[in-house]
Amino acid sequence: MFMKGLILCAGRGTRLQPSTYTKPKCMLPVNGESILVSIINKLVAAGITDIGIVVNPSQAEIRETIGNGEQLNASLTFLLQKEALGLADAVKCAQPFMGDSSFLLMLGDNLYEGELEPLIQSLHADQSAASILLQPVKEPRQFGIAVIEEGRIVNLEEKPLDPKSNLAIVGVYVLTSAIWPAIESLTPSTRGEYELTDALQGVISEGGHVAYSIATAPFFDIGTHERWLEANQYQMDHDPKNVAVPSCNNASVQWIPPIKVDPTARVMNSIIGPHVYIGPNSVVEHCILSNSILTDQVRLSQVHAEGSVFGSQVHLVEQEIQEQPARHILGDRATVTRIQPDLPNDSQLNRIRTGD
Repeated sequence: MFMKGLILCAGRGTRLQPSTYTKPKCMLPVNGESILVSIINKLVAAGITDIGIVVNPSQAEIRETIGNGEQLNASLTFLLQKEALGLADAVKCAQPFMGDSSFLLMLGDNLYEGELEPLIQSLHADQSAASILLQPVKEPRQFGIAVIEEGRIVNLEEKPLDPKSNLAIVGVYVLTSAIWPAIESLTPSTRGEYELTDALQGVISEGGHVAYSIATAPFFDIGTHERWLEANQYQMDHDPKNVAVPSCNNASVQWIPPIKVDPTARVMNSIIGPHVYIGPNSVVEHCILSNSILTDQVRLSQVHAEGSVFGSQVHLVEQEIQEQPARHILGDRATVTRIQPDLPNDSQLNRIRTGD
């Protein structure tokens, strides 16, 4: 059965500021590859190559960078969501592109490390109106939650104050044309948004069957810098290429895998790793870095950093390397040069004390 793909990228990424002031969050790198490219590759691997991408008016960079998808063995169509009115509204923007086709929906700031085929098969097996991916979570109030009775979903609720289940909807859906009338009948939630969870509940209320698959593989909602670094750690750990010493290796650098260094980067007199990604055209000298992401064109000197994110064209220079690591979250084009101030001489101190 022919199936299209849909990726929602129109979110503003406010929780990831300053990293998203100038860059859409779907373009942030995880293990050296943008989130969006990782999602497209996953859809293509599942046999889904006709893909729509929902963007907002400020995200021209996505189209300029990704292009028409030919290099990724996909055909990409960009769809515009003019206002941030919720996931269901973003899906509605894709209705002309989808037509009567069923489609697999993924969120542009989420990474699912498992296979998509079981979810697709669960839709076909029961001739369902939709199928959703679920996973037990520790804090269900932060998610859309599914209540299951006798193997069937009987209720779906978005971010409930009193969750009746710990099974969260984790951002991967297979939908059919049954979703369109359910979206049309929506009214805004208390958050002022049109909720996809409410639309799926509408399908159930009208007698439709929403199938599900329980995810066993890790799932990352990259909504904060901590989650971004966590996803980067996981992917670096599971990429065998990250164990080898980088091609830019020189004797002045101690590498602690897993690490990934772009061939255009230069690293000198440093200790790098574990879980460090150094992006294109970056320069690192006299540094100690662990669990950090350097996006591109980053210049660091005498920096001791851990759990840090450096945006594009960041320049950070310390006068001397610190014994204890610091955490830096620096947005694109930030420049910081820290110098040790000159200590005042005795005559200056006397004037300060006497008020002269």
